[in-house]
Amino acid sequence: MNLFARFTSRRRIRKAVQRLGLDPSAQNYATLAREHVVVGNMTEVLRVCTEGLETHPGNAELARLSQRARRLMLKGRLRVLQRDLLISPRRALWRELIELYIESEQSERAEEVAQDWYAKTKDGEAMFYRARARGELFFTNRRAKDGRLAFDLSEQAAQELRTDPRPLQLQFEIARRVGAWHDARTAIARLLELMPGNPDLELRFRAVQSNYAHSKPLDRALAIIERTGEFVDDLDEDSTMPENFAVRPILQQLGLDPNVRAAAYIRGSTALVQGPHGPTADRTARTMREVLKASRNAARRMGLGMPSEVIAEGDFGSLMVSLGEYGNSSIWCDGPVKKAHREVLATMSGMAVKGSTA
Repeated sequence: MNLFARFTSRRRIRKAVQRLGLDPSAQNYATLAREHVVVGNMTEVLRVCTEGLETHPGNAELARLSQRARRLMLKGRLRVLQRDLLISPRRALWRELIELYIESEQSERAEEVAQDWYAKTKDGEAMFYRARARGELFFTNRRAKDGRLAFDLSEQAAQELRTDPRPLQLQFEIARRVGAWHDARTAIARLLELMPGNPDLELRFRAVQSNYAHSKPLDRALAIIERTGEFVDDLDEDSTMPENFAVRPILQQLGLDPNVRAAAYIRGSTALVQGPHGPTADRTARTMREVLKASRNAARRMGLGMPSEVIAEGDFGSLMVSLGEYGNSSIWCDGPVKKAHREVLATMSGMAVKGSTA
């Protein structure tokens, strides 16, 4: 960026700051964030969006800009770490690189890095991170072979890191989520040997014990998860969500578009529908759940992993579903799905906009 462009950008940022001071609207927050995008200051973009979301929870544009800033910052840090590892490889850099690959949903690449790390150093920490990366693949794709390998790798890591609870915690999480309560109890008992008297572990042990009569062998439990695509805690509505996350305003925003016939948000047993009312709204929610389940099962059987988006088009118009960390959102509209619709759905579901579609 030349001197004149930098001067112009600084002037535009000052004006955007002044407008925001006079009117702290979501639009003015987004305008200021976009000005920082122009000069490449992702830290400021993230700061402005975070402040804006505290005042305007659930705003789709601010959430989208925040996600974009995080992705760009992540890519920049990945490049730095890859360069530094070539010059001075050490545990802290290996660990951070793998963590960032996992955060950016590149678990296969994370496992490759962990394998390279272990091959070069025989560090038990590397074995744990390989297990963790494979575990992330299992939690995402729900393939039995990934779950089994992650469980076995975590056992190897536990043997090499005998006082480290993380490998056993990973074993426990895999066994718990698939309903293999015998293996879950074994893992939690070993954790209690490392941390005797830990109240959280004792509480978890009692919870596992209450389910013990319903335990399934690990391999059978993994096979069931691969077939159904549903973990035992998939209907848990208490999983972590941002405090400033509000769905209803976003649904109402979608409903203002005259081309939108219905919009819905589904999380566990909760379903919010904008557009249809009464029995029609109930039927819409049930249909969306069926579409979600069928799409997940089909993608998994074809070896495609877990879908992030589903699109269907026909004489009825367009139906799009976005699947993510916060829940599943969908829209039915006349004509094709607009880019703005796609971004709003991704915001509601907690899924950054990607190109993959099932």
